[in-house]
Amino acid sequence: MPSKLGAASLSTRRFSRCRNMAFCGLAAAGLISLPFSLPGARAETRPEAAVLLDRLCTERLRPNEEDRVYGLISLTVRATIKYHDGIFSPDLIDDAVQDALGAIVEACPRIAATDDAQRLGQAIELIRDGTLKRMQDPKAGYSDKQTEKATAADLSQELSAQEIDAWLEALPARQRAIALFLYASDVTNDDIAEAVGLAPAELGAAFRAVKADLLKFFRQEWEAAPPPPAPASPAVEFREAGQALAPLLAPPVAPPAILSQAAPSPPAPPPITARVTGISTDLYSGWSLLATVTGLASDRGLEIAAPILLEPDKPGRRRMVAVALDEISDPQDKTRRFLIKAFAIDADLEGAGLQDGFHLGAAALDNAAARQTLGTSALAAIEVARCLWHDFGTAGDPGLCR
Repeated sequence: MPSKLGAASLSTRRFSRCRNMAFCGLAAAGLISLPFSLPGARAETRPEAAVLLDRLCTERLRPNEEDRVYGLISLTVRATIKYHDGIFSPDLIDDAVQDALGAIVEACPRIAATDDAQRLGQAIELIRDGTLKRMQDPKAGYSDKQTEKATAADLSQELSAQEIDAWLEALPARQRAIALFLYASDVTNDDIAEAVGLAPAELGAAFRAVKADLLKFFRQEWEAAPPPPAPASPAVEFREAGQALAPLLAPPVAPPAILSQAAPSPPAPPPITARVTGISTDLYSGWSLLATVTGLASDRGLEIAAPILLEPDKPGRRRMVAVALDEISDPQDKTRRFLIKAFAIDADLEGAGLQDGFHLGAAALDNAAARQTLGTSALAAIEVARCLWHDFGTAGDPGLCR
């Protein structure tokens, strides 16, 4: 099953047939719509699902390809439960996914003998039939209580990586940060409250709101209510140009020497300072870092105009490529807080926690393959990180990067 948010190393729910990192894959829409070119093939393009089923049956799936297969199975299981008014129990979904994988592997000879265009349909039928069998088992004992007792982390393990990304992107920045802290095991409520700018007493309600929102994705209820229409004309807001993050993280520059007794200058405004930290050692892709900034005027934001490389202050932590910012705080706050979207480039090192800081490694990304990866919109956040590991030479090719 997919790992903790952004992590690919959770040991608990895995596909027993596969031996790579835990899954957190894209939804089935990615399987259906994206072409897959075989190495060495110039003109022939096969359906991605057909190629991935080939790789599954021959035990050659790479990590990102596992994600896509998980996305197909997970989404089909949950769609079957929804269509037949079943119980959205994490245990039911987990069992049905495992059953489906076994059924597909058992049917590999028949699938291999089928035309490419029909393979996805065969796989979906196997997944649907196995799920219905589980749902109709009177001895199974699945209940809504299992869902109510499950934490947000438990529920997200049943979602594809694309769904998790979509869920997080739809949340307001502060609520998104709170959601991310649900996956941090090495922090206290006081730490979380300080990081997101809330009183500790407010966290309980905030955590419940996050879980309620996640349940909409878990139960596939987001289709029931369309989003509100956009306003006819958005309000115009005039702000000064944003402050770039990179210079704030660079080493300090010594002030120039005073050569003459010139007239005293007016006092300088307080300097803008920034500190970037991790959120959890389990988070190293997508919205995975925090920036705390002081001295920034309320009419200015913080920005990352182009990807920058962040080096960890503590040896043995992963380097990160930062690409975007979203403010958690109110611009009027004395201390401004921002989420940073960033991706690890080191495969085997430990992630950064809330107490682990970063400094500027490079103000520009001098790696053409990495820039191409960051510009590929079809990848989920964890898949981007795996592709960057390959681009920077810290891991093998995870598949589907190009």
